[in-house]
Amino acid sequence: MERLQRTYRHLFGVIGVAVIVVGLLGLFLLSPLQALAGPADLELMGGTAVLQQVDESNPLAADLACTLCHSDSDQEIEFPSGETLSVMIDLGVLATSVHGSGAENPLICTDCHQTVNDYSFPHTPSGAENLRDYQVERAATCERCHQQPHITSHSGIEAASPVTCTDCHGSHHVQTVDTWQAGDLTDTCVNCHAASGVDLTDPDRLTPLIRSGLFTDEVDNDYCLSCHSQPDFTLTFPNGDTKSLTVDADAFHNSVHGVNNPWNPLNCTDCHQNYTFPHEPVTSQSLREYNLDRYTLCIRCHEQQYEKTLDSTHGVALEAGNWDAAVCTDCHGNHDTPPPDEPRQRISHTCQKCHSEIFDEYAESIHGTALLEESNPDVPTCIDCHGVHNINDPTTALFRVRSPELCANCHADDELMAKYDISTDVFDTYVADFHGTTVTLFEHQDPNVETNKAVCYDCHGVHNIKAPDDPDAGIKANLLVTCQQCHPNASENFPDSWTSHFKPSLEHNPLVYLINLFYQIVIPTTVVFLSFLVLTDVYRKIRMRFGAK
Repeated sequence: MERLQRTYRHLFGVIGVAVIVVGLLGLFLLSPLQALAGPADLELMGGTAVLQQVDESNPLAADLACTLCHSDSDQEIEFPSGETLSVMIDLGVLATSVHGSGAENPLICTDCHQTVNDYSFPHTPSGAENLRDYQVERAATCERCHQQPHITSHSGIEAASPVTCTDCHGSHHVQTVDTWQAGDLTDTCVNCHAASGVDLTDPDRLTPLIRSGLFTDEVDNDYCLSCHSQPDFTLTFPNGDTKSLTVDADAFHNSVHGVNNPWNPLNCTDCHQNYTFPHEPVTSQSLREYNLDRYTLCIRCHEQQYEKTLDSTHGVALEAGNWDAAVCTDCHGNHDTPPPDEPRQRISHTCQKCHSEIFDEYAESIHGTALLEESNPDVPTCIDCHGVHNINDPTTALFRVRSPELCANCHADDELMAKYDISTDVFDTYVADFHGTTVTLFEHQDPNVETNKAVCYDCHGVHNIKAPDDPDAGIKANLLVTCQQCHPNASENFPDSWTSHFKPSLEHNPLVYLINLFYQIVIPTTVVFLSFLVLTDVYRKIRMRFGAK
């Protein structure tokens, strides 16, 4: 029992000491205030003592002066418009706000409501005509600390209908960034937009947008992707076309323009300059018109390539009004632009988007099979014959006359052909025969003049080139048919006059080789012998003339 009594005496002693400390603390805080203002300066408002003047050198006293009134008052500010605003402040809400006493850097009342701006009692009446003007006027206080807090898509103070800091964040109950990103406050946005009659994105999407960076410090990739990384984000054009506005962030970053590219990473704003939300209305009537309006953005970095396209068959067709003609983004894409030749098959697959029938022929050819099935790096792709940005019209006389040179790029290369045991005499033997000699003459005289003489693809095909010994090639097995394409009256022995692309030898065309060898021996020997006769005869005549004298 005695032990229990000692415990109670100890507890009552602690409580007594605490009461004394609180009393002394109250006297300590109130005595400076009473010293600053005499009894005549005190009056009662709702039962709470209010100080008329506060010494700015004592911020705690100033803060206490504010809370004494505004924590227990039923007074209101009345505006000329008839609207009213309660001066009551919930100190519990204030304490838990981002600026409250529990914050890392807490603020007191006079940090925002500075006494130099007439925030001393009695307050100077507000000159605002209505509650909204008052809110806009007071919200400017936030700019003292938050000069550029984050990007906002709302209209500023200078607008006819401004959206202020306090409209979203509140005044005395300002919440943390984490609270916003958790989605606890997005109802603030929804309610405001509903009251204002302004369209808002799907409220269920709003929190992910905020988390993704809709309110970043500057217009960067995170700002753009906060919206454009959302799924099922589309734009519908007046003609019914739709365009996905969703950008795959990973594909963008892995593209030739993305942050993972060490060559020259680009930001969204490098192409889409001065783009902030809300964007200017899209005026294009269709998806194709929209693409044609936007692809010229590539010129800023790729002017040289763009100028080449102007004279290409695609550029000429586009200029003539063919909107289906390929432009930069049709071949290279836009946000997910990959290296155009990695893997190399991608080149021909790119052309396949528009030229699918031709691609199907190419895929069955000896070149296409080697490229698409075997990943052979030596066979030609579409651009090796047609060019890249300066693609020429393959139906012109100029292209036809110069086409043997395209084939010669590979088939006259000794090192390359040796890898596949292919004769490099193909081009030389073609140029040496009647067809090639005539075509060469045409090229030298006027390459734009049509010629009916055979070029490589007349016999071998264009995109469907097969191996010469392939039964489906129609060259060796149906050589007469091949010749009759140009020589309709050719008889069965007509192809026998052609010595093929091999130079005559004991293995290939031995008779021709021996005849050529015979003439190579006989003609020089005859010339030498006749020259000897002529020279000896001249010698004889000279000797006779000068010997007679």
